[in-house]
Order: sequence, then structure tokens, then C-alpha cells
Amino acid sequence: MLTWVEELKSHTHNYVRRGGKQNRKKQVSLIVNFLEFTASQENFVSINRLGNRHVINFWKAHRDLPEKTAYDYWLGICKLWEWIGKNEKPPKPNYFSIQEKEAG
Repeated sequence: MLTWVEELKSHTHNYVRRGGKQNRKKQVSLIVNFLEFTASQENFVSINRLGNRHVINFWKAHRDLPEKTAYDYWLGICKLWEWIGKNEKPPKPNYFSIQEKEAG
């Protein structure tokens, strides 16, 4: 079994058991989709080795995602960042940044 899968299981086991189970299971499935994409593009062993570059590559490859789906992915990646102890938020898709600039 892949090392990152084992690491992810240690984080997701208790996460899915508590709170809104449907939403948490969906969020975990989006995290797994992100990690599978990243693993297919670049061989990595540990989720602790993930960085902004991986997220940016994911957004570039998935530019056609609907805004709601992209936001759901971003929330999932934020949760992953929290689990691996990253202090900053992961990069958002470009159209989120454009909307924030227009609103501000």
C-alpha cells in the first residue's frame, strides 16, 4: 500500500466518524481525488511533502471545474493542509482570486 494512503487513513478515520458524516465523506473523497491526481503526475511518498506547486498544477489541469466544485475541492485541500500542519492556506483557483479583486 502507498505510504500517503496510510498517512491519510490516520487523519480521516476519526474525521469521518464525527460531525456531518455525508459532508465529511464527500470532503475525504475530494481529498483522495486530489492526491490520486498528484500521485499520477508526480511520484510522492508522504503527504507532508505536498506544497503549493501541487495545488497549482491541480488547478491548471482542472480549469473546467464548476465554481462550486472547485470551492469544495479547495475546502478539502484546506483540511488536508490543516492535517499536515501547514500554517498558510493552499492556493485558490484563479477565478476565486479574480472575484476577490473585483469585490475589493
